Amino acid sequence: MIFGGKVALAQNTLPSVKNDYIPCDVQPCVTIAGSEWSEKNPNGVAVAVRMGVKPAVTDAEIKMVLTHDLKKHGVNNIKFFYEQNDAPASGIFLHVRDGLEGPFLIDTVREQIPFIARRALNTNPLFRVD
Repeated sequence: MIFGGKVALAQNTLPSVKNDYIPCDVQPCVTIAGSEWSEKNPNGVAVAVRMGVKPAVTDAEIKMVLTHDLKKHGVNNIKFFYEQNDAPASGIFLHVRDGLEGPFLIDTVREQIPFIARRALNTNPLFRVD
């Protein structure tokens, strides 16, 4: 079981995340990349992950579970950005409609998905869900 939720996934089905890692000289580059992507994709969600040195779950598990959760709520335009940081735990940021939510820890990020999905799917700029 991944994230302690209802998404049970076999380890051999984990997605590759090697192309989701971005090089950076200045931290936190994933939040900048996520913000830039979000501006160009207003109905999508950018997930910026700063991987800790002692993560509770792998980068691939994070991608699989959050992709599943976002798609379950109707969001199909999802982009992940990863960087390695020197903190013990991983921090997850969610970018949607030029906004930033987070950082969240792995055990709390899934609670944010319904709210984030509503914001991403709301196409009327006058009635944004904040």
